[in-house]
Amino acid sequence: MAELTISGLRGIISENLNNSDIVNVIHKFVQSLDIKTCAVGRDTRNTSNMIYQAVISVLLAKNCEIQDLGITSTPSVFRHVKMNNLDGGIVITSSHNPKEWNGLKLIVKPGRIVKPNELNEIEQIIKKDSFLGTISEIKSCYYSDIIKQFKDDKFTGLKVGIDLGGGAGSVFVKEIFTKLGCEVYAINEHPGIFNRIIDPVEDPLKALSNLVLRNKCDIGFAFDSDVDRLVIMDEKGLKIQPDFSLLAGIKYIEQKKGLKKAAISIDSSLSIIQYLNKLQCKIITSKVGEGNVVDKIISEKCDLGGEGSSGGFIYPEFNLCRDGILLALMTTHLVRKFNSLDNIFSDIEKFNQNRTKIKTDPKNFGIIKEYFSEKKDVVLIDGIKIRNSNESWVLIRPSNTEKCIRLSAEAKSRNDVNKLIEEYTQLINKLLS
Repeated sequence: MAELTISGLRGIISENLNNSDIVNVIHKFVQSLDIKTCAVGRDTRNTSNMIYQAVISVLLAKNCEIQDLGITSTPSVFRHVKMNNLDGGIVITSSHNPKEWNGLKLIVKPGRIVKPNELNEIEQIIKKDSFLGTISEIKSCYYSDIIKQFKDDKFTGLKVGIDLGGGAGSVFVKEIFTKLGCEVYAINEHPGIFNRIIDPVEDPLKALSNLVLRNKCDIGFAFDSDVDRLVIMDEKGLKIQPDFSLLAGIKYIEQKKGLKKAAISIDSSLSIIQYLNKLQCKIITSKVGEGNVVDKIISEKCDLGGEGSSGGFIYPEFNLCRDGILLALMTTHLVRKFNSLDNIFSDIEKFNQNRTKIKTDPKNFGIIKEYFSEKKDVVLIDGIKIRNSNESWVLIRPSNTEKCIRLSAEAKSRNDVNKLIEEYTQLINKLLS
């Protein structure tokens, strides 16, 4: 059975995620958080409509006023909840996971993701339900709001390549770029047809690279199924590392409004840390996971936040979730200003990273933690972070979404970071055996 985590509810349909899991979680959500008004959106997976029917049935039974946003992005549901002061929102998606997966992201006022401990156990699922809820189809305010957000920025004449991946972005992303004046070239535009790995971080994106080169695009973007995850590609058809995607958002806000405090996950690059230190921006370190970063943004009143490992950028003034379109448009503006993606990052010191997964039950992480817990230069904010020097680190942590333990490392040279990955992979496998 799938369990609700900081990232939501995710699983493989009919294997570890069933209709009863969906119904149970939605009942807990409505009753624990007193949800009376709720927005619902979904991605383009072929199981999303089935889950949608289960979700709607529970909401109607619990007398909710439902605003059905149809096929849409995760950020659009978050924005809609925030701007319309709704009690909650539900996104039917498993984000960047493979197409056989699906799940739920649950949203609560003021437009943030729900924490698992906010849902109470309930003794009886269906009790005196009157089925007096209402449902109305409505377009999210996100689309007009994102256009207004960038109305003063210059986009005219820029050539942009986009890989929509068959996800929810297929129904609206191209239109947004076009309305802002970009010349847009798109691939994988057919909703629900996934011709590549859904997670653009994991896919080589050769088709997008060819598109960018063939049409002499100034920049390229690839999105996942619910449009919260983004990969940025330069004019040479090369993917930039995720931490530099987060840096693009940081640079945009710093130049537009200034920057005093930022929340970043513990696995973020030294490139980000050094740049924020140069700006004399206070750094708040969070656990990995969008919900954990959002918690720090809210509690510490940060100007922005994000996760380096996935390039997830969060700008709370607009949305309390990571937003692929928002970051893509910010980066597009910077390309116009600096003439190229390389120029944007000309003042950033660069490090090399490597990330891998060790397939095992995440519960086995306890064995590894016990080994490292009393060693020096170890930080236990989230998993185990070993600081080898001012120019390198290693992070070991259990996954919240997959059956694996994640191993990340960073160092000044490619050779050094590969050595760290090899060394710690061998150590972890030895400990687990």
